[in-house]
Formats: sequence, structure tokens, C-alpha cells
Amino acid sequence: MKKIIATSIVAAALISGSAFAANAQTGMVMGGNLGYTMPSGDFKNIGNNQNYFGPNSGANNKNGNIAGGLFAGFDYAISPMFSLGAEVGVQYANQFAKYSLANVSGKANLLSIPLFLVGKFYIPGVDGLNVFGKAGYAYNQLGVKVEAAGVKTTINDNRFDPVVAAGVGYKIGQANIFAQYQYNWLKYQQDSATPKLKGGLSTISLGLSYTLPM
Repeated sequence: MKKIIATSIVAAALISGSAFAANAQTGMVMGGNLGYTMPSGDFKNIGNNQNYFGPNSGANNKNGNIAGGLFAGFDYAISPMFSLGAEVGVQYANQFAKYSLANVSGKANLLSIPLFLVGKFYIPGVDGLNVFGKAGYAYNQLGVKVEAAGVKTTINDNRFDPVVAAGVGYKIGQANIFAQYQYNWLKYQQDSATPKLKGGLSTISLGLSYTLPM
């Protein structure tokens, strides 16, 4: 009888440990993502914005392009179903807004360094399936490359702005495959004589992360 009880306890511990390993984990996290981003607010159809050529200028606008990044962080498993953590990354949105009119053209790019607080919840009964949310601030270097009459200039505006993200993932061993939606609030001002542009970037991406358990 004692052997049966001891065996049962060991088996239960192993099952519990296996479930824990398959879901929330404490450890270093690293990964990357790649997707598509679209501007909003003043950054959408930027060539027809009144701060540039005027709303009826007839400028040719193109919105949206690829965006992606790398990140690293740390997760702390509060329970087999829930973890809290922090994450820092480097992200780049390439030519997310472009405009051209006569002999003038411009291309907007964003280099962003976000710092997130991260919460992950693992769905009970579906091993590995998880949802997550992120909130924080990003150091944004938003630059517009302008070409006028053959002369090229780049005007950068560096600011700290809020950023949020949410998504769903599926964990296989130490790896987590995920889909994510992210929104970056943005502001941009060429100089003190021009009005400030306000808007944001919406990015949908796919990514992969890996946890080094501790």
C-alpha cells in the first residue's frame, strides 16, 4: 500500500511538472517577428496633409509596408497558467508612408526601441495555447527622407511615445509561435515653424520566441 501511495505521489509530481513545463515558464525569452504595418492619423496620405502641400494638392500617396524586429526579455511564471515579464526590442518600419508631387517626394521610416510589461495566460485544457498583452513606452526615431529638385535630406524627430500589443500563441516545448497586433502612437515635427503631425502605426505580424528556462 505504501509503495502504491509513493508511486502515485511521484507520478502526480511528474505530471504536474510536465504540465508546468508545457505552459508558463520562468526564464529568459528571445525572439523576432515580421509583418505588415499601416499608418493612421496625419501619417495616412501624408502628401495630402495640410501641413505639407494641402489637402487638395493631388499628391500621389502610398501607405503600408513591411515591419519587423527582434526582442529579448524575462518571464516569471506565477502559476502554470500565468506569467508576468518585461521585454525590450528593436523594431523597424520601412517606408510606411510615401508621397510624391511634381519634383518633390518623401518616405517615412520608423526605428523604434520599445520597453514592454508583458502578461501571458495559458488556456486551461488546451496544452500550449496562450494569449498575451503588452503595454509600455517606445523610444521612436521617426525620419522623413525628402528629395526635392534632386537634393536629398532626412529630417528626424526623436520622441518617447506609448505602445501596446496583444496576440495569441502556441507553445511547443520551449518555442512559442505567435500572431500579434501592435499599435504605436507617433508624433512628428519637421521644425519649430511647422505644425506637429499626430497619428500612429498598426502592425500585424507573425513571430517566434524561445524560452531559456531558469
